[in-house]
Amino acid sequence: MNSKNYTRYLDTSVYTYVGMYKDFVVSLPDDIPSIGMLVCDQITHPSMYFTEPSSYLEDTYFGKFASYPKHRFKNEDELYITAVAMIAGILRLDESGFTKHRDVTKRITVSCRQASILFSAILKAKGIPCRSRAGFMDFGDAGDSYMEHWVNEYWDFKENRWILADVDGYYEYEQRFGYSQFDLPRRKFVTASEAWLGLRKNTLQKKLDLFSPDPLEGVCEYLMMDFHALMNNEIFYSYQPLYLRGGIKALKEDELCELDHLAELLAEPDRNMEQLEHLWAANEKLYTLTNNTQNIYYDTFQQTEAIS
Repeated sequence: MNSKNYTRYLDTSVYTYVGMYKDFVVSLPDDIPSIGMLVCDQITHPSMYFTEPSSYLEDTYFGKFASYPKHRFKNEDELYITAVAMIAGILRLDESGFTKHRDVTKRITVSCRQASILFSAILKAKGIPCRSRAGFMDFGDAGDSYMEHWVNEYWDFKENRWILADVDGYYEYEQRFGYSQFDLPRRKFVTASEAWLGLRKNTLQKKLDLFSPDPLEGVCEYLMMDFHALMNNEIFYSYQPLYLRGGIKALKEDELCELDHLAELLAEPDRNMEQLEHLWAANEKLYTLTNNTQNIYYDTFQQTEAIS
């Protein structure tokens, strides 16, 4: 592989830049499993507060979920969109550093995208190429259902390959299935491009577990997040291209075909990196984003113009 294709993932974005915390991050352990477990130890996934508490998880890792302060959000994703914000939040709750098996009261409560961003930021700071990927994960081993998820790929210089890792929880895959969550089999992860093309061609054999009632709509969001992540711009869940604000159903067939082409390139991002970079530079609508707050402004000013 062209070394440029992995060294580009030493570059940071507004999301993975660690800034003043560079020395602290570099001082963390160097081996991947230790880094990955430390990330797990600093966060609680929001789902823990919306499902039946697991006594095993409480006793083994977290402490009592019921002790979580009621004044805090049960999902703090919007507070901690960047690595700098996450590190600051973690150290504010416990200034002693990234500690093992933190109590839930000392963890930030964030989901998979944030875990992936934090892991990428740490590895980049340590000189290890790393990138976030948005797609769909099989959390079992049967391949019967794939849920929306963010993971990481980090470059292994000895093996000369990207290794798939998931730092979003204590999955205990080694005990359950015989492989590490920091070196996952590729079959566990369905990329957004595979899902998009499979749905468009009606050839997808895997069941996707989506939040969106429209599967193509939900997969399109992940296609865009994965494209941006591969361009070192790991956008938040609600950040989407402005031209897609009206949804998939508002697109013309030629626009859907453009997304097909993007998905085909994303199926092999390293091989197609030059073409992806060209799309990124030349196709303004793919990187002109909006979000929930910006949408309020669009709606407000459009209504004002209509009245006047």
